[in-house]
Parts: sequence; C-alpha cells; structure tokens
Amino acid sequence: MEKQSADNFFKRLQNKKKHYPLNGQIELTYRCNLDCVHCYCKGLEDKEKELTTKEWKKVLDEIHREDCFNLILTGGDPLERGDFLELYSYARQKGFIITLFTNGQRLTKKVIDYLVKSPPFSVEITLNGITQKTYESITRVEGSFKGVMTAIRELKRKDIRLILKSNCLRQNKDEIARIKAWTEENLGKPQGKKYRFKYDPIIYPRLNGDKTSCAYRLSFEEFLEAKKQDPDIWEEYEKGLHGKFPGLGRNRNFLYRCSAWMNNFFINPYGRLKFCMLSDKFSVDLKTISFKEGFYNVFPLLLKEKFKTGSKCKDCPLRPICYHCPARAYIETGDEEAPVPYYCELAKATAEQMYAAR
Repeated sequence: MEKQSADNFFKRLQNKKKHYPLNGQIELTYRCNLDCVHCYCKGLEDKEKELTTKEWKKVLDEIHREDCFNLILTGGDPLERGDFLELYSYARQKGFIITLFTNGQRLTKKVIDYLVKSPPFSVEITLNGITQKTYESITRVEGSFKGVMTAIRELKRKDIRLILKSNCLRQNKDEIARIKAWTEENLGKPQGKKYRFKYDPIIYPRLNGDKTSCAYRLSFEEFLEAKKQDPDIWEEYEKGLHGKFPGLGRNRNFLYRCSAWMNNFFINPYGRLKFCMLSDKFSVDLKTISFKEGFYNVFPLLLKEKFKTGSKCKDCPLRPICYHCPARAYIETGDEEAPVPYYCELAKATAEQMYAAR
C-alpha cells in the first residue's frame, strides 16, 4: 500500500479546489442474499452486465489518479462477488481509505481473517431489528438474524472497527432505541463524533420504479414516537428545532440545490458514474468516457438546470427543510419537478414543530 505522512495527506486536502472527488461510493453488485422489503436496488440485479475484475481495477486506477481518498465498497452486498477480496486488496494497495457496507451474512472466517491482516477504516452492517422476528420480517430470509449477530460478534472479537445502522421502518420502529442501546452496550458509546450507531429515516422507491417499499415508511408521528424512545436521539432532534429557519435564497429558480456532487460520486455495478445514487441524469458510462471527463465536465452541467414548469416546489418556503430533490422526485413521480406528497407532509409537520419551539 502506498504510504504518506499525515502532514502531506492534509496538505494535499487543503490544496484542493472545491470541486474534486474526495469520496466515492462503489456499488460492486446489486446482488444480495437477503430479500429486504425496503431495498432500493432490488430488481436491477444482472450478473452478466457487471464490470469484470479487470474493468473494476481500471476504474480504481482512474479515480486514484484523480486523488479520491475515501472509498465505500457497497452493493447490494459486495461480498456476493467472488472477486471481492481481490478488488478490496487492489483498492487497499492503492491507498484508499476504505469503508465496507455489508449485511454481514457473507463475512466468513476467510474474509474476516483477511480484514484483520488488511483492515478497512470501518465495516458498516445494517441491523434492522434486535429480535429475530423483527429482523427477519424485513430481510425475509430465515436464519439471517443468527448470521448477522454471529458476524457482529466475530468482528468485535477481532477488534475491527464496526458501525451498526438501521433503516426506520414500520416493522422496527419500536426497536430503533433498543438497537442503539444494544450497540452501545456491546460496541461502546460514542466518543466525540465517532458514532457506533446511525439510522436512516427515509425509505425510497426502488430504482426500477417499483414503489412497494414506500408502504413501509413511517409517518411524522411515528418518527416522533421512535425518536422519543432514546434520550440522545430526542435531544438531537430538539436541538434541530431551535436552529435558524433557512430561506430560499436568490437561487430559487435553479432546480438543483444539492452540492454533494462537488466532492462525492457513485459508480453502479455496470460502470455508470453518477453524481447521485438515485439519479442517472448527468451520468456517464465509464466503459466509453473517462472518469475525469464525467466528474469535471458532465456533473457541473446540473448547475444550469432551472425549473421548466410552474411546480409549487420552486417558491415553497419549506423547500430548504424538505426531503424533496429532483432525483427523489423523479423516482417517486417520474417528474423531477413534481411535489412528493409524503415529503410535503414531513416538511409541514417539521415546520410546525420548529415554530412551536420558538
């Protein structure tokens, strides 16, 4: 692995322009051995279309040349690929700071022993239930709860840095606090900003247009009930209510408000470089167009996009606190400017809470 001093590392960061690929998320495959009710990429699995080992190595070479630092290896579940350890090893030798996203089911002794010898920055495992009944009602695979708990305990025993995370769903809304408590009891409480547990409140439609996953979303009231179960989560939520209510600013005519693309990128299993995990717009095929061209010349085109319709989202004062964005709107409605009723409800309820807290 390429080595460098800490001083040189941070000097390279500080000398960067605002637009450079600091963080990459690589979806090695959409395949997974679970059948989770909320999975956003289910239905897109196609092993034959996935990049080969050689093609992935070429991609890693390209993003390394552009000084990407942080790399997330994810899926589906990346361990479904038979060449996972070969690709992981290649990325480590390049000097990437690697985080591994996995469901834990394929963390065999061979894989764990390799991670001990060549450790990632962290391994993040999704734990969507602290009981077998809840967890397997989401994964829909018998025996998967035992599998994930075995993996978690083995990673802890091997002293590999581990983070557990949960999606907020109808099935597990009463266990979010219990999952957090179990995590802190077994992995330790947060130290500064180093958390061992995190949760994602929003469930998206699947990328193939299937909206069945949306049936498992929580209402605003259910979110509050889940947050109130844990004093730390509730305290964090209340602090947010007292923050300054953001304004629309002068750029209300522009469709895209997100700036994450300036330092983040996504590559799907078939070699598509994307500025957003949920959107194929302003994306390129890395088999025919270079990473450099896509990241520096294609991504910025979104800055020119303006509202073309009379969408009520354009001048909505709640837009700055709303989950709505063009990518989320498109996969939900087929129109990137259309309001999403679910997000409207959450934004209105949040605004009411913010005004009441003043």
